[in-house]
Amino acid sequence: MPGLTCQLCAHENEGTSLFCHSCGHPLSEGDAADNLIGKEILGTYRLVQLLGKGGMSVVYRAHHVLTDQEVAVKVLPPELSNQREVKARFIEEARTLARLEHPNIVTLHNFVESDGYLYLVMQCADGETFDEVIEREGRVEVGEAVRITIEVLRALEYAHEQGVVHRDIKPSNIIIRGDGGVKVMDFGIAKIMGSSKLTQTGQTMGTVRYMSPEQVRGKQVDHRSDLYSLGVALYEAIAGRTPFDGENHFEIMQKQLSATPTPPSQLVPIAPELEAVVLKAMAKPVDQRYQSARDFRHALQAVPVDWDRRRGTRSSPLIQITPELEKQLRPKRKRRVLPMVVASVLLLLSAAVVVWAVVDPGTPTPRTGGADAKGTAEPKKSAEPAWPQPHHAARGLAYKVDRTIAAPIRLRVMAVSSEVDVEAVKSLYQRALATYPRFLKDEGMALEVKVGPLNLAVVGAGVLAGMKAEGVLYSAPSATLFVQEGKDYLRSDLPYGFALHFCARIAQLSNRRCQELAEGFDLYLRKQKP
Repeated sequence: MPGLTCQLCAHENEGTSLFCHSCGHPLSEGDAADNLIGKEILGTYRLVQLLGKGGMSVVYRAHHVLTDQEVAVKVLPPELSNQREVKARFIEEARTLARLEHPNIVTLHNFVESDGYLYLVMQCADGETFDEVIEREGRVEVGEAVRITIEVLRALEYAHEQGVVHRDIKPSNIIIRGDGGVKVMDFGIAKIMGSSKLTQTGQTMGTVRYMSPEQVRGKQVDHRSDLYSLGVALYEAIAGRTPFDGENHFEIMQKQLSATPTPPSQLVPIAPELEAVVLKAMAKPVDQRYQSARDFRHALQAVPVDWDRRRGTRSSPLIQITPELEKQLRPKRKRRVLPMVVASVLLLLSAAVVVWAVVDPGTPTPRTGGADAKGTAEPKKSAEPAWPQPHHAARGLAYKVDRTIAAPIRLRVMAVSSEVDVEAVKSLYQRALATYPRFLKDEGMALEVKVGPLNLAVVGAGVLAGMKAEGVLYSAPSATLFVQEGKDYLRSDLPYGFALHFCARIAQLSNRRCQELAEGFDLYLRKQKP
């Protein structure tokens, strides 16, 4: 195969090289990169499509040859894996990804070394990168830009708790899936960058635009550097341009160090509260920025944007249960018509009690409610919310398990499979019920949680698919939660659904807000010790 000439340093490389052996610059996307398509890694993963080429690696779409599972494979070629430091950093990235398990982070499936190549086999997150969305739309709708940023902050919050700093947050490392889900990619890839020629040529203009001032200075960075970079990305999404630009790296770096960004309100109409959040995230002194991803997220969640226009990752017709609606949902009591004889007997007994009280005033009259001797009204016991009928789609199914757990739990478990562990469901519900108020407090919300009865329908895949098509996973008026039977529903579906149920009676929170809180509670509950 003919050799490949590096366009940067003119070095002649082997025809199978993906990067220049001399300076590390990516070679042309054809030739060697395309030659790997069709290659099978240890007879397990077949590379089928080139997805992209970065500063030090190439990413392919691949299929598992047995399960046909679709994955993404990041490849470090021999010309780079032969460099001890680069190889060590690539392996460290694999170790970092292996300990990060979060809904907003692309997860690692496998790490393989074969024929001089190193392969990171990862979750394939189909969708557009955030920068592609910005480029296509010019300016991203404010509510959507805020939603995406909040999801990225959830990922960063988790990663920072694990001691991992991304160091290369930018729109091209954020994937927006077709269902609205957000995934952060390339955790650890910035750690490969050091002081070698490879790092210097591997830096792209786009990366420089999002670098924090401390990164530009070459100082040690911490998690607050990620928050600065994300603030720049949010600025770009809202304003349609990055805050600092220039004709070369040096010019942009100088602006990152000393220039004041144009307030985004001068470029696009936005709420002053949102502008204040963006500018604080981009503060040049690290101690003037948000000090944690959680603080940044809470500030964004408080800004006045059109939350209900933002796309969510799950769909549920959640209706807040107001006191008025609760009264309407309670079944009306049927009046009982007593036979005349029974009524007459009751009247005679009542008269006898009155006569006895008059004849023997020393005997206290039994009190059944009302005012006491001092005229003080006795407190009335509040009636528990009536147990609503399950959603119509849950009625009529052939349940092998149908068990009702009385107060204070008030949980009805209906399952089409006899393998459902009711005690495990009950235990998880109790944990979730006890944890949710703490979760709200940690989110900065002091709200009262009033939980009503819950109908839990554990159904088959066909039924659940039909419910998803109708957009019903949790129905608040009928207090019915649908989950799919299987080994993972306790871990994957129930915490989210329980959180929707708990939120339904909090009048201060919108439907969309409840859904977002449910996403966060799912992870929060997992981190709590049973």
